[in-house]
Amino acid sequence: MTTPSLYIRQLCFTGPGKAPAGVTFERGLNVIYGASDTGKSFILEAIDFMLGGQTQLRDIPERVGYDRVALAMETSDGDTFTLFRAASGGQFQLIDGIHQTLPTDAVPKVLGSKHSADNPNTISSYLLRRIGLQDRRIRIKKSNETNNLSFRNLSQLCLVNEGEIQKQRSPIEGGQVMHRTRELAVFKLLLTGVDDSTVVSTSRDNAVNQSVSAKLDFVDELLASYREKIGNPDAGEEELHDQISRLDAALEQDQQSLSASEAHYQALVEQRTDLRNRAQRGAERRAEIGEMLARFRLLDEHYRSDLGRLEGMQEAGSLISALSPGACPLCGADPEHQSQSSECDGNVDVVVAAAAAESAKIERLRRELADTVSQLGKEAQSFDRLLPRLHEKLDELDRQIQVQTPELHNLRSTYTELVEKRASIKAELSLREQIADLQARRDTLERASEIETNLTNNTTELPSSALDKFAQQVEALLKAWHFPEAERVYFEEATRDLVIAGKRRGSRGKGMRAITHAAFTIGLLEFCQSEKKPHPGFVVLDSPLLAYREPDGMEDDLRGTDVQEKFYAYLTKWTDRQAIIIENVNPPADIRSQDTSHFFSKNPHKERYGLFPPIS
Repeated sequence: MTTPSLYIRQLCFTGPGKAPAGVTFERGLNVIYGASDTGKSFILEAIDFMLGGQTQLRDIPERVGYDRVALAMETSDGDTFTLFRAASGGQFQLIDGIHQTLPTDAVPKVLGSKHSADNPNTISSYLLRRIGLQDRRIRIKKSNETNNLSFRNLSQLCLVNEGEIQKQRSPIEGGQVMHRTRELAVFKLLLTGVDDSTVVSTSRDNAVNQSVSAKLDFVDELLASYREKIGNPDAGEEELHDQISRLDAALEQDQQSLSASEAHYQALVEQRTDLRNRAQRGAERRAEIGEMLARFRLLDEHYRSDLGRLEGMQEAGSLISALSPGACPLCGADPEHQSQSSECDGNVDVVVAAAAAESAKIERLRRELADTVSQLGKEAQSFDRLLPRLHEKLDELDRQIQVQTPELHNLRSTYTELVEKRASIKAELSLREQIADLQARRDTLERASEIETNLTNNTTELPSSALDKFAQQVEALLKAWHFPEAERVYFEEATRDLVIAGKRRGSRGKGMRAITHAAFTIGLLEFCQSEKKPHPGFVVLDSPLLAYREPDGMEDDLRGTDVQEKFYAYLTKWTDRQAIIIENVNPPADIRSQDTSHFFSKNPHKERYGLFPPIS
């Protein structure tokens, strides 16, 4: 008997006046690759949205005008159906067959968007019926309280986005402490096919025990939150204290270098400022001298003009005095009427004498002016010699400062990085102290209540045989991918995660975490198929090959291996299950040539632009 499962056949966006924008899929391997910001990751978000997700679709510019989403699916026995939903969210419409748009002559069935045990007509209930998991109950609290299984409980085990695939936590967990019991119960359901319908809720009549349980839940949530903030969980406290000591020594040395460099830089800046002030004052004084010399030249011209006029008066007076007596040239009196003893403004000798005295005065002023001009000229020459030298020194200082600036910047950056690193380690040590304190309090709370201890021991048990088979499935898969050191894979119940070759999956680099998360997810699907256990039947993985694009370091770098080729080659053999791989890294040439590979170029003039056409 074939285990019921689902396959995604088509995702399509439609809108008034818009050509349908979507992508088709087949059973087996499907690959979407190409440039960033072309809608690749948006495809996973849209699939999740169409499987009952309540998170609103991102309002990307290319989606404007598309108001409806269609998701066509196929069951393992060949039935097809299409789900329609408004891009803004809300209820679903269901119709048989594969469609891009809702047929006008069809009467769709309406399905609610939120799971409800009392309402069989929801998207969750419909999908669960299709994979044989309807009416299942799962344990949601340590007190054995149960709830109806929702398809949303399964989604994180088959839809893994780029952020989740590289997280350090277990692939079966979403990061919320309050959901850990439920998540483990869902994992157990897939491994065993057995739900928690027979689990009997534990009665708590003792208010003290209820209080202890609540406190334990709160402490567990705090502990999980604090542990997620630890940047390097593998490093011991002794190693962190050793790092602090080395950083302190480096900081002291860098502080000395930085202080010396800043002092030298400051001296250069002060010297440059002083020279700039001197050059500015010199330039202002030189301009003032130039202006004064120009005015003095104009004054000297006036002096020469006055001397010329006075000289003419003297010559005219001499000539008049040499003439024979006659009518006065000034008043016109005849000689006999002229009185030499009376005062007369026309006394030529007096006028000539006055002109001579004025000329002598002006000559004296001209000599004084010439001395002043000479002094100013010498001062101007000194400034003309000084200012170029000052500018040369300024240029030299500018060059020295330009050389010093990058060095000082590097020293400051290095010092800042060391300070930040030291603060980060200090914060981590403080965080570890808080974790240790919380853990001690938790231990005290557990010891204080035997009932709570019993409840804790009654947590969902995972059968060792199923875990061992699952780990063997993942190990075989990793070996088929030629993953380095893929031997000795087992499931560690304490961390709810895989241990590969003696190293916890979550302690590896983000690239290794991504590929091993993919192995966990794909291995779970294969395990369920081989053991005839229910599973949605498909996985959608975003950036599982991160180690080929953004490795954390040498131990996280798979670029020198053939893991990528073997990864795709392995998935091409699938016929009764489905994998949709979203990647930035180009797959091998034989994968790219297949009809189930979709390349998004982000080039409006070359091949397909993206999920949506480019904005015109």
